[in-house]
Amino acid sequence: MLPLYYEAYGLRWLSQIPMPELQRVALTAETQQDVVDVQIESFDLAGLWEKWDVGSDNFVARDGCLFFRIEETGLFLMEHGQRIVVSPVSGADEKKVRLFILGTCMSIIMMQRGILPLHGSAVVINGWAYVFVGYSGAGKSTLSAALASRGYPLLTDDVVALTWDAGGRAIVSPGYPQQKLWQPSLDGFGMKQQDYATVHAEITKYAIPAQHYFHERAVPLAGIYELVPQPDHEPGPVQLEAVSGLERLHLLCSHTFRVGLVMRQGLAQWLFETASKLSASVEISRIRRTGSNFTAFAMVDQIFEHIRKGVHTEI
Repeated sequence: MLPLYYEAYGLRWLSQIPMPELQRVALTAETQQDVVDVQIESFDLAGLWEKWDVGSDNFVARDGCLFFRIEETGLFLMEHGQRIVVSPVSGADEKKVRLFILGTCMSIIMMQRGILPLHGSAVVINGWAYVFVGYSGAGKSTLSAALASRGYPLLTDDVVALTWDAGGRAIVSPGYPQQKLWQPSLDGFGMKQQDYATVHAEITKYAIPAQHYFHERAVPLAGIYELVPQPDHEPGPVQLEAVSGLERLHLLCSHTFRVGLVMRQGLAQWLFETASKLSASVEISRIRRTGSNFTAFAMVDQIFEHIRKGVHTEI
């Protein structure tokens, strides 16, 4: 199969591996070499892994590269922000291999290129990007889906790619047109699980096509909301509060995608400087919800009330 060209996170990707989740790009032979930012290749890495002699460790960083192994899935090598090399094991679930390329591998490439990858989702409201961060299961994708159902386009899900424009304004680049929702979220939206494929065979998280509500252009960032579920507390109203001081910096670092791999690559100072710049330039808030009820639309109402009180509403 010929290499395929894709666009995601503000980068052009040339891939030997079909990536149906990504947006295809049509390029001419005359221009393709000038516009490709990252190449994705398939190659047997077993010999190189043995040569690196990493022992029992599954992640290792050397000389601007990061190499990792996922049992029963494959080996993955990221080089200098320009190349991803994938070596799947025999019989590996192709969807699981792609999940690691789309998540961990691409976020490492972003780090190597100086793009900050946050673990979150983002939507577009009145021309501005609003980002929702939180730990796994916090409800980031569910909240984005609730906003999308009210007509606000999805910008990215799972990984948020942040850069700056010439004027120093934070910018969010579009990811790819798919959301991933757990079964309780499908139930909350009245969606039927048989209508969707799972992300991969081992989990009951579903891939939701989002092409019809996907925003394809980069958007300036207006605000970041940290989602903090407290399912063991008595159910109560959704609470929204401002995050201030050094807590803002801690929040941004904590919700950097695969933050431990930032440290492994010796990029701690870069993360500190980047998060500090972001902390000083955007509003950061926290949304708390208690109990286990479906509260996505209550959170939407809180966000719009917050926007009406002063977060950016127009460019």
